Amino acid sequence: MEITSAEQYLQEDATGSLAELTTDHSAAWGKMTPQHMVEHLIITFKMSIGKINIPIITKEEDWPKTKAYLMKDSPMRRNVPSPVGNNDLLPLRFPDLESAKAKLLQERDSFLQFVKEKPDFLANHPFGGPMNAEEWLLFHRKHFKHHFIQFGLIPDYEQN
Repeated sequence: MEITSAEQYLQEDATGSLAELTTDHSAAWGKMTPQHMVEHLIITFKMSIGKINIPIITKEEDWPKTKAYLMKDSPMRRNVPSPVGNNDLLPLRFPDLESAKAKLLQERDSFLQFVKEKPDFLANHPFGGPMNAEEWLLFHRKHFKHHFIQFGLIPDYEQN
């Protein structure tokens, strides 16, 4: 699998934006702190390689439409409810933001290595249904941008 623009974004642009994130940043919407957001992104990487399984809540007939939305490089809706029905913040798992950021980069690298080795692997997305490596790459780019906009790390961009 050759390097895609989504993979390049995760390796380069996202790394730069993440480096700028500090505990002084505040969310433009939602309840998350910077560390909650980083730990949330860690969980989605684990979902995308099957380490964590969250039930699919979208009806199967809606998967194509939802998946197309998740693949598109456009802003995500804000304040999307948790697919597990609990919108409380999860307890923090790392002692500080810097530790969480280091773990996120480690999980990103594990994900990128995993998808090179198993490009046909399918992992369930709670809204998009079963997704392959390329679909997860596109989703992760969209998801990172969403949270980087939330914390003012990148400017908002137009929907296409």
